[in-house]
Amino acid sequence: MTRREIRTAHERWLGYLRVLEARDAKTTRDRLRELAHDVIRPVRLWTARNPNTPPDALTILSTDPDETVGWNVLLNRSTPLEGLQAMADAETASAPADWFIVRHKVAHHPNTSAELRSQLLAVGVCRPPSTQSCSHEQMYWNSRR
Repeated sequence: MTRREIRTAHERWLGYLRVLEARDAKTTRDRLRELAHDVIRPVRLWTARNPNTPPDALTILSTDPDETVGWNVLLNRSTPLEGLQAMADAETASAPADWFIVRHKVAHHPNTSAELRSQLLAVGVCRPPSTQSCSHEQMYWNSRR
């Protein structure tokens, strides 16, 4: 997404209405797919947080250049394996070898495959590297507690 300046009060108002749509649990999955492509960051952020956002839209949002949008995708329990893999790969490519903030969260996401989890544990997302699991409780936006 490219940064876009909102120039008029009308554009700001329309963006605000789309944020309200993205936040609403009653928004349809098709509309959430559309909102995942919005140029306004808060719309994408709230789309990522919505528990009804479909997996394909979350996969698109997982590659969003805005880190806050990506973090909210990571906290969504519905994020599919493809999105989680993309986020782990992006951190591997761009971060120092001992930087595991995103990959640690990916390793403990409920939709992470056993194969991906074991790959992440092997590179040391949990310290020490020999640890096979972490005891950290994970929080997700659409937690069912």
